Amino acid sequence: MQSGRKTTTPSADAQPQGSSDAVRSRILRGAARVFGERGYGATSVETILEAAQVSRRTFYRTFRSKEDVLRTLFDRSVQRLVRAVREAADPDKGRHELVVAAVEAYLRVHANAGPLARVLLLEQFSPDSPLAAQRNRALSTFSNLIVSAAVGAGEKPPDPVLVAAVVAGINQVCVQMATQYPSGDWDIERAKRAILRILSALEEAA
Repeated sequence: MQSGRKTTTPSADAQPQGSSDAVRSRILRGAARVFGERGYGATSVETILEAAQVSRRTFYRTFRSKEDVLRTLFDRSVQRLVRAVREAADPDKGRHELVVAAVEAYLRVHANAGPLARVLLLEQFSPDSPLAAQRNRALSTFSNLIVSAAVGAGEKPPDPVLVAAVVAGINQVCVQMATQYPSGDWDIERAKRAILRILSALEEAA
């Protein structure tokens, strides 16, 4: 006999359809949506369950916590950024064209991430951020990309302190763009000009 009672999430024994990878992707998509809508702090595990339509048991078989989901989304975002920059690094382009293409690719990934980009960018700098370790690894990765590009162009490796300052400056431009969402918009051209100006510090040093 059916009770007619409606639930917003599956029961604890409910099992989602598909492979574990499909379930993981479903949870990440649901979390990305609610993080973008509500922010990380205001999002509960229960909210993620509702968005992903999975049970609590399934969630905890896939992720350890809400923080674990956030870290995974951040890592995926960094991987997309690095991949976009590397794909833009066409060796047949001149140095300036290569730099411009890499910056455009970097900004395009941020812009396409929508509200989630704002959450990830701002959350990584919050006090006691769960993303602190990954943020530091990401900054190191982008520093290494800049050094590799300089060496590949036959230049002397730039000062590591200057590289760190340039990477921090580029990241801050993206944070500034993110804080304007959604009342403003992602002004790609304005951000590109700012980042290219920051990168010019490396050329002047060289």
